[in-house]
Amino acid sequence: MDYELGKEVVRNEEGFFSAIREFANEIKKRDDFVVVFHHDADGSASGAIAIKALEREGKKVSSICLKQLYKENIPQIQELGKTFLFVDFGSGQLDYLVEAFGEDFFVLDHHQPVLVDGLMPLAKWHINPLLFGINGGTELSGSGVTFFFALALNEKNFDLSVLGIVGALGDMQDSNHNCSLIGLNRKILDIGVKHNLIEVKKDLRLYGRVSRPLVSFLTFSTNPLLPTLTANEDNVKAFLTQLEIPLKDPFTEKWLTYNDLPFEKQRELTSALLVLLLENNTPEWKLKELIGEVYTFKKEDPSSPLYDGKEFATMLNACSRNKHSEIALSVCMGDRNEGYSKAIALMDAHRENLRKGIEFVKQKGVEERESFYFFDAGNSIDESIVGVIAGMLYGSIIQENKPIIALAHNEDGSIKASGRGTSELVRRGLNIGGALKEISQIVEGVEGGGHKIAAGMKIPSDKLNIVLDLLEEKFCEQLEL
Repeated sequence: MDYELGKEVVRNEEGFFSAIREFANEIKKRDDFVVVFHHDADGSASGAIAIKALEREGKKVSSICLKQLYKENIPQIQELGKTFLFVDFGSGQLDYLVEAFGEDFFVLDHHQPVLVDGLMPLAKWHINPLLFGINGGTELSGSGVTFFFALALNEKNFDLSVLGIVGALGDMQDSNHNCSLIGLNRKILDIGVKHNLIEVKKDLRLYGRVSRPLVSFLTFSTNPLLPTLTANEDNVKAFLTQLEIPLKDPFTEKWLTYNDLPFEKQRELTSALLVLLLENNTPEWKLKELIGEVYTFKKEDPSSPLYDGKEFATMLNACSRNKHSEIALSVCMGDRNEGYSKAIALMDAHRENLRKGIEFVKQKGVEERESFYFFDAGNSIDESIVGVIAGMLYGSIIQENKPIIALAHNEDGSIKASGRGTSELVRRGLNIGGALKEISQIVEGVEGGGHKIAAGMKIPSDKLNIVLDLLEEKFCEQLEL
């Protein structure tokens, strides 16, 4: 299927599902699989869905997790098996996958495909919602594509809908003006609800609503930052006391979470937080993000982070971004013992690293160019979380009027650039992934791509200034500055 630069693709859900069925039928004929998956939450969920679905069919399966799919990874992948299934990446690397594998590889992805001379390289077994006019940045993630493949493989795989939702939340696909999952994600959600696996309701969306004691819940809130409360435990205690919200259960002495509170107290706390943000001139779009749909998984322990969709996704990201993707995969595969305990510890460390990273940026400051903000963290922030931190700066340290590029130094001497934007900027024309992919085709040694709202690239250190100048040019064009 042709996918041309700038060409509008007509929405075709029927064609998408037909292609998925044909893909699944071909997979049934193969064996000795290598599942290659991306290391973030969506990638880990995608990998687990693919592995479970294939193993349930009696297939031999090995797997490998990568931070990014680069050319130099190909020989390592080729040694692991005979049939290669790439999930949550592959579309942006079709040029060298076709070169290495010919027609004999499979891709389930939702990122923007690479274009060579304005056209996408032809790959026989390549499923991407973008090719069917379905938005892969907002309404179907990599785990969602992989879930629909698993369902086409065997309709009994409906239980994997939970992982399909976790991946979508990990890719922040609920971060639209309704603060809810939309499009084909909604179909996955409906399947999970129908089978009594998922519950949906409108509620406060702050992180830690299920697993964090109330004081920590507010003290460590970074998205959004809560004026006078974030990083100030004494103020939080006084705030909760003024609202007459108890911190402990009077009978068991257990520290209470937001989820433990009766509905009336939850509503009082939410109202008080809205007033606090309004009094501190928080942007309207940030206020709207405070309340929206929350997704809980009914088969999980209600006191576990895995009970809440966003906390589940954060746990997976914490594992992978702390270089333990094997633990993320283990949890997705059902480990609730040793792997789960390790994941809890990694999640606590991850939140602390994010807090320290934000403090570093506050002290160092953010530079501003005509069409984007940027900061260079050097070796002070790990490259695996610098993009996450960049996205958390909106509405507090930077305005939402332009994208932000965050730089961190890799161990090999190259530079990791992570770009983040807002949904409003995307509506105005921002396409960070497109800009990075175009630049990677212009500047030798640069590799990058991703989504319109978030993307990343690897830059040789001697090409940094050239890349920043090109980013200036691309973003000015997109935003008509």
